[in-house]
Amino acid sequence: MERWEKEAEFVLELMKKDEELMFSDDDTDHTQRKKHDEFVKKWGFSYNDMLDLDNSIAMFILPRIAYFLKNNICIPSVFTKISDDGKVENEEQARQQWNSILETICDGFHLYLEKSFSDFTDEEKELWNKAKKYLIDYFECLWY
Repeated sequence: MERWEKEAEFVLELMKKDEELMFSDDDTDHTQRKKHDEFVKKWGFSYNDMLDLDNSIAMFILPRIAYFLKNNICIPSVFTKISDDGKVENEEQARQQWNSILETICDGFHLYLEKSFSDFTDEEKELWNKAKKYLIDYFECLWY
């Protein structure tokens, strides 16, 4: 199984647990669920996301970055050196650097969803901070 598939399954399992909790006191007619589903259909997001918006955003980001890591075909120009004749001189090195950054983002977001931030070790805090920084620093490079 590919990493992106594992990350997607990980997030789907978290979402399933969240939904079970959110609708645990729903009535037999599923009134809460129907109201929720109508809101999502109209607005494209769940109001339940607001209860833990940071986790909801992390759950959105993680599987997509993991899929992007596996399937992106471009290397951002910030990592490449172009020769006078217009050819990339360091393609393999640039690709490795870019993939390493994307892996760090995945690792950090997985950790954030897996473990309470307050329980992070110093090393885990460093990974999480690096992942957030990379996501912001290279946000405009997330295309292929």
